[in-house]
Amino acid sequence: MKKLINLACILLFAFSSLYAFDGERKGFILGGGIGAGFNSNTESFNAFSETHSRAVFITNFKIGYAPSNTLEIYYTSKVSWWGESDKIYSLGLSAIATTFYLDNTTETGWFISGGLGFTTKAAPFEYTGGTSYGLGLFGGGGYEFSSHWNLEVNLLYSTITTEREGDLNSFGVLVTFNVLAF
Repeated sequence: MKKLINLACILLFAFSSLYAFDGERKGFILGGGIGAGFNSNTESFNAFSETHSRAVFITNFKIGYAPSNTLEIYYTSKVSWWGESDKIYSLGLSAIATTFYLDNTTETGWFISGGLGFTTKAAPFEYTGGTSYGLGLFGGGGYEFSSHWNLEVNLLYSTITTEREGDLNSFGVLVTFNVLAF
């Protein structure tokens, strides 16, 4: 887990030096972030149901295009990581998303975001067990406190249905510190 956190920190600071673009949000965008959150996973199989609530480590990635200084359209990957029974699990959302900035006259300000996509649950560092797939969505907002830097809060919902493992419904609150090169 320490290696994962160290890698995420290195990538975050590597992205922060990618200001090689023109400084205008309009155009190609690339970003990433790290943070923390809270997930509540309800797993059910036949008549049995069990809920696990836990704190999680969050990684965030986005790449896309901004047609204007107030609108971004992008692919994002939001992944929650946690440890359980000597294994590391991940619950990820790969989505097509948009962000709308409420103020286009300054480099800082409030924004809202949301997206819809596919979700996966896996133990990515284990050789046994498979990956489960489903649908997910997120919505939220944040504040860009400096050019390229923001703090974002998202609500995330995921649902996965498999015949072999049953159903998983997950609700999460994610808080990430992000850097965005544009």
